[in-house]
Amino acid sequence: MSTSAEATRGEAAVVAFEPDEATGLELAKMAAIYAERGRALNVPLDYSDASIEAAEEMGVRTYASLCPGLAGDELRQLQGTLVFELGAYVGETFIRNHGGRWGWAPMPGNRAFGLRTDSGLTAFPLTKAKKRLLGNFGSLVAFYRLLVRWPETQELAAAT
Repeated sequence: MSTSAEATRGEAAVVAFEPDEATGLELAKMAAIYAERGRALNVPLDYSDASIEAAEEMGVRTYASLCPGLAGDELRQLQGTLVFELGAYVGETFIRNHGGRWGWAPMPGNRAFGLRTDSGLTAFPLTKAKKRLLGNFGSLVAFYRLLVRWPETQELAAAT
């Protein structure tokens, strides 16, 4: 690993993270709404690690079935709702099973809302859900597995 890469990794590790319990509670409510939406569709969203696959599939199917024919504000509202609910469900599931907290992470010139794991990794499940639903980029299941295995995957990356 190059010295600049090590410096960047070290700087990322010491960046201040500002927990936000109030917004975290709102996201917990959004996750519960998504889980209830799943129950109404007979999709078992029980906050288990295994439920992430079902949550992702439900989000993709719901988005594909409801968005055609919508435009303007109506489309943006549906997109926002699905993105926030799915991202909140992914984050809340991780927090319940592996620890962590919601809060604000500094970004160049700004800050972003994310999740800090107990192992010190900052992740952005809401952004990942948005990319998955609106652009079909990446897998939420793979993202979640990376979070679960983070200390192990970090050591593997450093060793190679």
